Amino acid sequence: MYMTRVVLRRLPAPNIVHGILSSAFPGKRSETANENLWRIDHLGDAQVLIVVSTDTPDLAQIVSKIGYNNRKPDDEVGSRQDKTLDYEPFLERVSNGQKWNFRLCANPVEHKKQSAMDKRGKIYALRSIEDQLAWLDRQSAKYGFVMKNCSVIGDSWIAFGKTRIRAVTFDGVLVVTDAEAFRSALTHGIGRGKAYGCGLLTIARVTT
Repeated sequence: MYMTRVVLRRLPAPNIVHGILSSAFPGKRSETANENLWRIDHLGDAQVLIVVSTDTPDLAQIVSKIGYNNRKPDDEVGSRQDKTLDYEPFLERVSNGQKWNFRLCANPVEHKKQSAMDKRGKIYALRSIEDQLAWLDRQSAKYGFVMKNCSVIGDSWIAFGKTRIRAVTFDGVLVVTDAEAFRSALTHGIGRGKAYGCGLLTIARVTT
């Protein structure tokens, strides 16, 4: 597994990022982009694209399309290098009992059956903060962590052609209870909408 970070010169639409990732993995089918996790986040005053993937992307191709091609070496943003790192050593260090700061942009939904014959039900976005936090609490039980605190710091609709999904950004502190399940969350994501920039869970050490 690999983690890539690219400082962005502009905020691209989700379909643009999806298309770039589809072509950024040489020798792979375009569907490979659906296997990758990505999110647009902030690094200080800069906007960055974070990608978690099973293969190393063509970093130059991503940078040429949405990165800072012509930045100067002494630029404040330019000092934050675009890079791809091996994610495996970090994943191997994850263990039960660890406390982490976390961020997750996800698509919290519920299924409502329209009739007795409806096996799965229609998908509805969860709108209230209480319902969104309850959804994440249910996900945490599946993915080997408990939340110590959590808040919703972003809530918006993403348009992707005719598709619209609700993207909710969670931020807080968690404790790992099942390291193997938690690694699955880090590498495979949480919830729906991964092709649209949802599902990527990232963590950082808690500083005291």
